[in-house]
Amino acid sequence: MSGSAFLQLVVSQATMLRRNTGFWLSSIMMAVLSMAVFGWMFNFDTQAFELAVVDEDRTESSQALVQAFDKLENVELKQGSQEDELESLEQGDRGAVVIVPRGFGADLNEGDASLLVYYDNSDPIQIGYVTSTVDAVVDDYNARVLGQTSAVRVERQAVATKNVRFIDFLTPGMVGMTIMWVNLGVGFLLVTWREQGILRRLGVTPLSPGILIASQAVSFALISLTQTVIILSMGFLIFDVEVTGSYLWLALTVILGVLAMLSIGYVIASLLRTVTSVNAVINLVAFPMIFLGRSYFSLDPPASVAPVVNFIPLTHLNDALREVVNHGGGLGDLWLSWTILAAWIVSGFVLSIRLFRWQ
Repeated sequence: MSGSAFLQLVVSQATMLRRNTGFWLSSIMMAVLSMAVFGWMFNFDTQAFELAVVDEDRTESSQALVQAFDKLENVELKQGSQEDELESLEQGDRGAVVIVPRGFGADLNEGDASLLVYYDNSDPIQIGYVTSTVDAVVDDYNARVLGQTSAVRVERQAVATKNVRFIDFLTPGMVGMTIMWVNLGVGFLLVTWREQGILRRLGVTPLSPGILIASQAVSFALISLTQTVIILSMGFLIFDVEVTGSYLWLALTVILGVLAMLSIGYVIASLLRTVTSVNAVINLVAFPMIFLGRSYFSLDPPASVAPVVNFIPLTHLNDALREVVNHGGGLGDLWLSWTILAAWIVSGFVLSIRLFRWQ
């Protein structure tokens, strides 16, 4: 097939997709409504934050202080190594990190104990809440446990962070979810064509399954790139969500996501014969992927579920999108997600071409 004929085939299929407004509008409306609702709900929550306490002393006195922080409401307590927690703070995943140094218990007996508090200085409103929260816990600890007003001093150190708000996290997830819905829909489209006899008529032409799949992949990629621009533009204009990384890496990630989801859609269409069964299987595949793939919320799965989460393509598509949009990630951060998406693409297309039938 000549280049001009292939381009004409791509344009004709893209035109059909564009005219089928229900097909592409439903998926993007789900993303837009989710961003509007969740962005409004969470964008004004400036008080809740994650607080890490690194207890390097491991004495009865230091553990009592950790327990005092653990009793806080609207604050999720984290405990880990100083290196890991400070890295999380720099990434914007912690509001503050409290270091209880070695010798804290001994210093208490001498009346010269201190804590070092690293805090996120990117949000002026949250700074006041974080520092006042830590001060309140320490003051209560001094008065209730030690019977003194200033037994423990607090030393503060601001840290420049990349503050990732919930809407920053959500927006790339909505891009990934939309890519999934639109491109899984190729299975529905192919089976509809098969039921209507369109594939049978195409089968008597020189058109090969590979050319048909390639032309559809290009047309679906154009639709998905357009939707990505719409979602990211909405995120920027309404919620000030910025793409901090390379637009080239973003486009490549979107294309890999498109091809991975198309490969699944083609396998479904190759295995099933009716529109009803395809629609049921697409929903059965899509809805678990939305939540296990971290489209809406971060997920720390139990060991029994972790292999499934790490296997599905939407997890790696969302991870790569967030790495580019939220963290300005480069090749070193993206190669693993890209490799897994590429594995889905190759295996899915090889299988679908082997199983493809015109009738």
